[in-house]
Amino acid sequence: MIVLFVLGIVLLAYAAIKGVTRHEVRWPALVVGLILTVLMGLGLQRAQERHFLMAKVPVEKTQKIAPALTINGIKLITTQKASDGELRYTYTLGKKSYQTVTQNAKTIVKTADKQATLKTEVMTYQATSGWRRFMLLGQETFEKGAATYTLSVPKDWYFVTTSQSKTLQNMVKDSKAGIAKEVAAEVKQQFADKAKADKNFIKNKDAQTKLQAQIVTDVTNKANQALDQAMLEKIQSWHN
Repeated sequence: MIVLFVLGIVLLAYAAIKGVTRHEVRWPALVVGLILTVLMGLGLQRAQERHFLMAKVPVEKTQKIAPALTINGIKLITTQKASDGELRYTYTLGKKSYQTVTQNAKTIVKTADKQATLKTEVMTYQATSGWRRFMLLGQETFEKGAATYTLSVPKDWYFVTTSQSKTLQNMVKDSKAGIAKEVAAEVKQQFADKAKADKNFIKNKDAQTKLQAQIVTDVTNKANQALDQAMLEKIQSWHN
């Protein structure tokens, strides 16, 4: 369009020069020059605003992803509000964490059967033919448009904010501290009970080791079950 726009100006200038020097109107040059100048001028304006003469070409990529965090076996995608108020979603790919962007992009969340994936679709605008490339000569023939993220995650994954994930981590810390105290109390109580029932227990180191290991397993399993239930209830309360 720039070439034709310049050609139109040249024809108008030619018609004007002939009109001044020879006092004659070159109608073909005047009309063609005027048409090219007006139409190509409008075309150049539209090309800058509306991807004029470019075709939409979506570019897609789908990746398998892992949760941003796994806390006590619960898989989490964390979210954070961007400066524009939209949510950024954090996930992991390989051993690195990544976030979706919000500027000129949107995120769609879906439920997957098994494998979690992130599909990224970027809309591009391209001059896909020789004629279009000629018309856009001197201008951009490739432009990047809006992006769309589609997060597909299993039903047993949960979305929490970064601050909420810290709350869950603190619940795990408190639970572990409670387990240590509970184990100590149970060992003291059950060792005393065993010693009363069996005088040889105090001398039987193998029996003591076995009982202590069983106490640790029982207390830990019980605490983890209670922790899982408490965490799921906490997550549910955040989504109500």
